[in-house]
Amino acid sequence: MSRALTIALAAALLVSATAVAAGSITKAAVGTVTLTPGSTRTLSVPYPDALEYGNARYSGVHVLKRKPFSAGSRPLLAKVRILSAQSIEGGSLYSIRADNANAPGTAPVELIVTARTVEPLPHR
Repeated sequence: MSRALTIALAAALLVSATAVAAGSITKAAVGTVTLTPGSTRTLSVPYPDALEYGNARYSGVHVLKRKPFSAGSRPLLAKVRILSAQSIEGGSLYSIRADNANAPGTAPVELIVTARTVEPLPHR
């Protein structure tokens, strides 16, 4: 009975070690910039572990939000355009260029940019 239990335990450890090895690690870097009415800004955020592993995948996302407790009338997020969103400098940075077309006197808008790296394990 103890030999069967030992074999079962060894098999369970092997399966769990394989499951961990087949996983992946996700890392993220975040940057923010304030867009005042009538301004165009560029924000570049470095990918974590950029170009360090050949099997890594890179992506970026952005979020627009109204700045809390700011003076001025409420801005329309529909008037904020993303002019470009791309990887730059050989794939080591995620860059967003945004334009705030709201009228002067409206509150600023905050642009939050996240650059993500997904590293499948094992690293290659």
